[in-house]
Amino acid sequence: MNRFLFFGIILSAFLISCSEKHYVDNDNIKLIFSEDTIHFDTVFTTIGTITRELRVINPYSGWVKVDEIRLAGESSSYYRLNIDGAPAQGVRDVEIAPGDSIFIFIDVIIDPVNSDNPIAITDSIVFSLYNSQQDVDLVAWGQDINLINGEKVQTTTWVSDKPYVIYNSMMVDTNQTLTIKEGAQLLFHRGSTMYVAGNVLVEGSVESPVIFTSDRLEGLYNDIPGQWGGVYFINGSTGNIIENLIIQNAETGLHLGNPGSVDIAPDLEIGNSVIQHMTVSGLSSLGGTITASNCVITHCGYYCVFIAKGGTYDFTHCTINNLWDYGVRVSPAVLISDFFDYDEVRYTGELVRTGFYNSVIYGSMESEISVVSLTGNPLNCLFDRNILKLEITEGWDGYNFENCIINSDPLYISGINYDFRPDTLSPMVDAGLVNYGTLYPNDIRGYSRVIDEAPDIGAYERQTGENSSEK
Repeated sequence: MNRFLFFGIILSAFLISCSEKHYVDNDNIKLIFSEDTIHFDTVFTTIGTITRELRVINPYSGWVKVDEIRLAGESSSYYRLNIDGAPAQGVRDVEIAPGDSIFIFIDVIIDPVNSDNPIAITDSIVFSLYNSQQDVDLVAWGQDINLINGEKVQTTTWVSDKPYVIYNSMMVDTNQTLTIKEGAQLLFHRGSTMYVAGNVLVEGSVESPVIFTSDRLEGLYNDIPGQWGGVYFINGSTGNIIENLIIQNAETGLHLGNPGSVDIAPDLEIGNSVIQHMTVSGLSSLGGTITASNCVITHCGYYCVFIAKGGTYDFTHCTINNLWDYGVRVSPAVLISDFFDYDEVRYTGELVRTGFYNSVIYGSMESEISVVSLTGNPLNCLFDRNILKLEITEGWDGYNFENCIINSDPLYISGINYDFRPDTLSPMVDAGLVNYGTLYPNDIRGYSRVIDEAPDIGAYERQTGENSSEK
């Protein structure tokens, strides 16, 4: 036999031998999973969840053959699988190389359940191999919703029976009124905004506030800014009243006015509300009118309060405090101006009045207030009985801060945790003017501020024994 042919046969046999798969032959084979339970937070009916990932690992030095991977609920399951790149409810004869792994991607879509309360949606992924079986649990909470998808809303009332999930933004139409009752929740999908051409009446209560927030309800997203657009009151929108609202996690919380419009600037009366975790600003206005009382505005990337192009503004018993943990702050908590520059055009308007009374303006910068006048002359800004973080060495001629406490730490119970109640030794305690306190005799939580010597500065009236972050 030709020796070259002989060696070729031997080499081929060797390669065939080397390519043979050696399978683990053991009745007690156990795969390793990256998680033993895949949890989904609240899943809204008819809307799919984010996709979760499960890694399935072969810990052995030989190949493992999985006879079947399937959903226990099979065709009746709300869950969907993508097993190693292939969408399927189940697959058979899956091989995993020694020390290697496969990936399973899971999501869930829940049909309407006609229930106002979340219900548990459970299933499991079953792995059958040799004479053993393993499973990974799937757990989600499903809730029926009112889906608002790019709609123009006419005069209507929204109540607290089911959350309102806003996709592709929405608009309260011209000359129409949206009334939102206590306990209602508005959950905005990424990029969605509420535009108000008509007007909005938010009727929350201390016990059951209205909530505007993102539709990402996982705990990880509780205080992350920029998850949705915000609320935008268009010129011509008047008669807006907000009571007991918590609005959070947007780009801009509440904004009034659009530059260049000849329509009347919007107005807003807001009380007993919290505006927090905003990428840009908490409360902003271009020439509008705002009356704010018992409000907390905090954790904004640029401004807690942005006032430009004039207007009329009164803030009484408000706590405006800015700390920012997503970068270096470059803007004060409050900016006031009688002009606004946009797209190489300067828009101007008369600042009729901006007043802060029995309020706090504080934060991490050396000065948390900036007033910029078009002419360089003082604007009509009133500061009475406030605690202010302010660099007053220059630029404040014509402004009166005589009744204010300057650069004294407010001593919150825990400002870093957004708990702005006065601590025991806080200079806010009993430092407010009684006249302003009687205008708003109850604080943001409904406690009386007129039963002791004088009202406390800010949105919270200190209660005896409050020394911890438990509210």
